[in-house]
Amino acid sequence: MCTLFSLAFLSNQTQNLHLQDVKKQTKPQRSLVSLYMFFPVLSLEPSTGKTCLPKALLNLHSGHNDTIPMLMDIAEQTGNLREFINTPFRDVYYRGQTALHIAIERRCKQYMELLVEKGADVHAQARGRFFQPREEGGYFYFGELPLSLAACTNQPDMVHYLTENSHKAADLRRQDSRGNTVLHALVRIADNTRDNTRFVTKMYDLLLIKCAKLYPDCNLENVLNNDGMSPLMMAAKLGKIGVFQHIIRREIKDEEARHLSRKFKDWAYGPVYSSLYDLSSLETCGEEVSVLEILVYNSRIENRHEMLAVEPINELLRAKWQKFAAVTFYISVFSYLATMIIFTLVAYYRPSTGTVSTVRLAGEIITVASGVFFFTTNVMHYLLTNPLCFHSFIYSVLVLVSAALYLSGIEAYVSVMVFALALGWMNTLYFTRGLKLTGTYSIMIQKILIKDLFRFLLVYVLFMIGYASALVSLLKICPEKNICNGTCPKYPECRDTNTFSEFLLDLFKLTIGIGELDEMLKGAQYPVVFLILLVTYIILTFVLLLNMLIALMGETVGQVSKESKQIWKLQWATTILDIERSFPVCLRKSFRVGEMVTVGKGLDGTPDKRWCFRVDEVKWSHWNQNLGIINEDPGQKDLYEQTQGGRGLRRDRWSTVVPRAVELNRGSRDHMVEMEPLTSRHRHKSES
Repeated sequence: MCTLFSLAFLSNQTQNLHLQDVKKQTKPQRSLVSLYMFFPVLSLEPSTGKTCLPKALLNLHSGHNDTIPMLMDIAEQTGNLREFINTPFRDVYYRGQTALHIAIERRCKQYMELLVEKGADVHAQARGRFFQPREEGGYFYFGELPLSLAACTNQPDMVHYLTENSHKAADLRRQDSRGNTVLHALVRIADNTRDNTRFVTKMYDLLLIKCAKLYPDCNLENVLNNDGMSPLMMAAKLGKIGVFQHIIRREIKDEEARHLSRKFKDWAYGPVYSSLYDLSSLETCGEEVSVLEILVYNSRIENRHEMLAVEPINELLRAKWQKFAAVTFYISVFSYLATMIIFTLVAYYRPSTGTVSTVRLAGEIITVASGVFFFTTNVMHYLLTNPLCFHSFIYSVLVLVSAALYLSGIEAYVSVMVFALALGWMNTLYFTRGLKLTGTYSIMIQKILIKDLFRFLLVYVLFMIGYASALVSLLKICPEKNICNGTCPKYPECRDTNTFSEFLLDLFKLTIGIGELDEMLKGAQYPVVFLILLVTYIILTFVLLLNMLIALMGETVGQVSKESKQIWKLQWATTILDIERSFPVCLRKSFRVGEMVTVGKGLDGTPDKRWCFRVDEVKWSHWNQNLGIINEDPGQKDLYEQTQGGRGLRRDRWSTVVPRAVELNRGSRDHMVEMEPLTSRHRHKSES
């Protein structure tokens, strides 16, 4: 069996030794070779399943180990080379790892090339616990495949060799057990630091362009994993803002891969230029899962407010608000307020007896209809795997239950109705999101209620129960069952079944400063002990807990104030998407933001049409760059002409070619072509 000791001994004895130089070998060296010929090199370590080859790769001296080619020559002579090279680890921790993985991880290109030439499996998958994501108990997830390992460890030379070698090239389209491609793996290892983002984005573009050239019919960025996520969606879900920004703003200058760009420059004038951004996967309309919905509704993304500020996301939300969300929002505000006023009047002027008037009946119908509307919309959103609006759902349930009790003639409907009425008015806080001033205030209230007040009440209730139990225990038990019914004073000298609840209420009054301490002391069996307990209770609750609550609330208000703009932006974006999701599909398409633009030609020569969104930007560091490939006429002159009396949209301004721009590009290498040459209808008119 090949042990680590024998391997180390063999390594020391065979430095600068080759099997071809048998005549030059000493007798002990030939004995070692004979030993390995006698004991098969395929012998495995029982605990891990390692062969001699992985052990040799794990024990390098200055990046070399001369026993590695010797072991491979022995395996080749014995007819076990392919099995010897591709034997994976069998233990749970490193299961699936092969010698090729180790050579790539050790950054030994010479041994990696040797393994591939000898028939190593370039699609072997390392699935052990060590190779799982950190949140699942692993240490380094790289996508299981050797190519993904080379990419995630920033080794472009190995990536080129694995994908272009003549022996067995790695398939860039191959997916691991999670359905992730090499692009998914790169997004997973991103950590938003500058150096990491730089190498990840560079490797990302390298692999994307290489796949487009090797497999023209495949766009690697559109491949979904087992969770239905593309690399862009995964970057949004995991909060990888560096990679996310790079993907949605990507401009590729290589003509063969220009169709992979997501950003196209339309025109420029000095430092001002207009860019068109591809909205595929970003826009909510026409997408089963959009990046916007992932960012807005996934509360686990800690930096999602920063990602929403990335262009074109920020301008896209602003355009949605101006086009349809603002008007719809204000209509919703007035409609909801009118409904709540009607509900309030119905509850306040409810008849005790007699028939119901027509006006009241209309008010009741409107109230019940609002409950049905909120209930059905919440259920539909929940069935579509969207988050449930808890307050709105509870309000609708209370309204429907109250209506059912009312129709059944049960007087208890009033108790349910008043809770629905109070909750309905509280739900008006939802509409404060539309305004920056009130939106921030609403967030403060929500955070204080959920975070600070909840923790305070948890500790306070424990104190109340403990002290109430102790104080009640100082009272004697009433000798007769009904001795206190109607004849005993407010604080009796004995206790019955209601005494504990009464003491809870009295302790709460003491906390807020309206309790009667003297009255409570009258019935105490041991007044000194009773007084000590009351004093310590007041110190712990009124002095300590209440002041701690005030301090925590002040800290929360300070934190929200510092991030008020970002927090309001997030709530504002949530409001916009809520409004858009409430529309039927036909209305969503009519309110869609952007324009259909021909950005160039596809691989088959047909026009490459995409739904794009325009963003005008200013960069004072860029002057007169790439002027040969932009429109002659800056601005939106065609849109101005349309408002003057015409329907000439500028949807076709990208579909024609400027021959002069092509000649300039061919004649001068200083002109970098970033997209298909452009012209406009005005140039054709002037030339004619």
